[in-house]
Amino acid sequence: MLLIFWGLYSCDNTESFTFEKQNFTVDTLLDCKNVDCASLEINVLKIVDDNPVAAIINKEIENTACSILNIGENASEPNLKEAISQFNSSYQNISEEFPEEIVPYEATIDCELSFQCPGLISVVMDSYIFTGGAHGNGTVSYINIDTKTGKQFSNKSLFKNYNEFEDYVEKIFRTQHEIPEKESINSTGFFFEDDTFSLPLTIGFTDKEVILYYNQYEINSYAEGPIELKLNKEEVASFFAVKIF
Repeated sequence: MLLIFWGLYSCDNTESFTFEKQNFTVDTLLDCKNVDCASLEINVLKIVDDNPVAAIINKEIENTACSILNIGENASEPNLKEAISQFNSSYQNISEEFPEEIVPYEATIDCELSFQCPGLISVVMDSYIFTGGAHGNGTVSYINIDTKTGKQFSNKSLFKNYNEFEDYVEKIFRTQHEIPEKESINSTGFFFEDDTFSLPLTIGFTDKEVILYYNQYEINSYAEGPIELKLNKEEVASFFAVKIF
C-alpha cells in the first residue's frame, strides 16, 4: 500500500483536512504468483487526522469504492480489502468454469479531492470496471460530505429548493443541446425517464464550478458517452443550502 500526501484544495486552510492517497492492487494484497488474477488498481483518499469525524469521512469514501466493486450493498460493513478479494475471486471462479472464453476482469478506481471548504468536502471518484461483455463501464462519482458530521449530503439536501434548480438547469440543457422549449426533452434522442428532465445522479464541486455529470446510459446510449454541464458557482450559489465557496 503506497501512501502519498495530497495537497489541499480549500477556500479556508484554517479548517481544512489533510488527505493522503492510498494505493491497493491485487498483487500487493493477494498471492498471484501461481494463479491468474484480475487486473485491479484502487487509489482512494484518506484523511490523515484520526479524529472521529475524519474516521466517518474515510469510511464514506471507502464505502463508495466498495459499492463500485459491487459489494457495497451486500456487506454490512464494507471493507476495501475484502471488496478487492471478492472481485478477484469472482473472476477466478468464472475463469475456472470457462477457461477458454473469459477475458480477465479489470477494475481501476482513482480518487481526487475536487473541493474543500468549511462545511463541505467534494471528492471525485473516476472508475472503470470490466467483467466481460463487449466493453467495460466507466463512471464518475462525486462524494459530497458534511464536514460537521462526516456523512454524505443527499443531492436534494444540497439545495434550498431542488425543483427550482432542476427547472433552471433544464433551460440550460435545452439551450446547449438545441431542444426547443415546447418540444419533448427526448425529442433529439435522449431518454429521460417519463420524458421528464431530471438532474443527474452525480453532482459535484470545484473551486469555481458546480459539476453536473450524466454517466453513460443515464440519459443516452453508451456510444454517445457521458454528458457534463459546468455551471459558474457565482451564478447558481443562491440555489444552494450549503456553503459552496
